[in-house]
Amino acid sequence: MLESIIEALFILAFAILPCAICGYLIIFKGRRGLITGYKEGSFSKPKAFVKSIGISLLLFAICLTIIAYFWHLNLLSEKQMSSSVLLLVIAVLLNYVYGYVKYRKK
Repeated sequence: MLESIIEALFILAFAILPCAICGYLIIFKGRRGLITGYKEGSFSKPKAFVKSIGISLLLFAICLTIIAYFWHLNLLSEKQMSSSVLLLVIAVLLNYVYGYVKYRKK
């Protein structure tokens, strides 16, 4: 039991909090420098691109919190948890690529 609590806290401290904080800073505080490869003049709608990246990070943090909680309750096996996290990471990366292609200047 103590082991699963430590693992859940590890996920919280090193994955959920950084993603949630970065998503918050990107969306609400306008910290666009946190996005890799972002240059203001490279996008036709920079606010829409920034908003999509920030929202995807916040959703990632929320979904990862749910996954970690279910794993802590032993409702998910390690294999299910790792595949769920992999799908979340792929979704965030696809959102970045989609936003980059959609909102870049042509």
